[in-house]
Amino acid sequence: MGHRRTIARWVWRAFLFVVLVLVVWLVLIPQFADARTALESLGQISFPLLVLGLVLELASIACYSVLSRATLNRASRPRYLTILRIDMATQGVNNTVPGGGPTSTAVKYRWLMLAGTRPANAVTGTTIEIATSVLTLGGMFGIAIAVSAAAVHANPEYIVAGVVVIGVALLSLIAIVLLRSRRERTLGVVRRLARRVPYLSEDAAVRFVGMLGDQLDEYQSKRGRLVIAVAWAAANWILDVASLWVFLLAFGFAESPWHLLVAYALACLVGLVPITPGGLGIIEGVLVPAIIGFGTPHGIALLGVLSWRLVQYWLPMPLSVFAYLSLRAGPLRRSERKVTEVPVAAG
Repeated sequence: MGHRRTIARWVWRAFLFVVLVLVVWLVLIPQFADARTALESLGQISFPLLVLGLVLELASIACYSVLSRATLNRASRPRYLTILRIDMATQGVNNTVPGGGPTSTAVKYRWLMLAGTRPANAVTGTTIEIATSVLTLGGMFGIAIAVSAAAVHANPEYIVAGVVVIGVALLSLIAIVLLRSRRERTLGVVRRLARRVPYLSEDAAVRFVGMLGDQLDEYQSKRGRLVIAVAWAAANWILDVASLWVFLLAFGFAESPWHLLVAYALACLVGLVPITPGGLGIIEGVLVPAIIGFGTPHGIALLGVLSWRLVQYWLPMPLSVFAYLSLRAGPLRRSERKVTEVPVAAG
């Protein structure tokens, strides 16, 4: 059983690597070649707007860490600067490892616990953080489609995507209601489903869903926390798409904010599928033609998206190294000292 699981893991990794190579070769390289041609054809670029786009992106990152802190119980959550560094370091993992989402989440669990967060708090808090962020983006996508209905009615792919997002949101809402009102019956269903999933422990699945239910009960008793979490998730996405809008403006085109939000949310939702690191190539491949479809000139769409991805995807990678080193010299080092000092004291 263990041997087959190892083989399956390596086959999946090989598949992801092949997909990554194909995406880089067929999508990214042609885009950079086209971007050079487009850049040569442009007469003027607003460098102050490029700086503003960078500032907005950094503000977006800062807001996400506030969301991370808001979803953790106060009893054992680290300081904001520690969470900011953890988020930055795990973003580097997400952007370098094929299918890095699950890996970066596991790394974040470990670092939160080393920073003093209780294990149950780290697991449920991070899970709710991700769910809140994704569902907030889905809600923004649905609102943008509704506002831009006249522009998207001729594009059935947007309508299909909107229906899928709304369907997922409804299923999530139903699951939350069932978990709160019929806890034991819901946990029984989880146990039966887990029994049919290979390599998934029934007890672990039930325990995790139970902890998630406890966290949701706390949100229900303190509704202000849920409102705060959604507000910071929305701020994270809004600042990110505002950065993209400013980068497009820097190259000379003011896209409609609602149209841009439709294209942006669609690309980000597709990019959440853990195939390439951080949606590399996938987000660009969806976003550029989507923006062009709303009337943005090809060259400006290409330059704007690639400039935005330069600060949104590539900039966190060197920053993540500094964040990790500072964590190793600070909170993580102190935690490791405590772990090693316990046997010495006991002896």
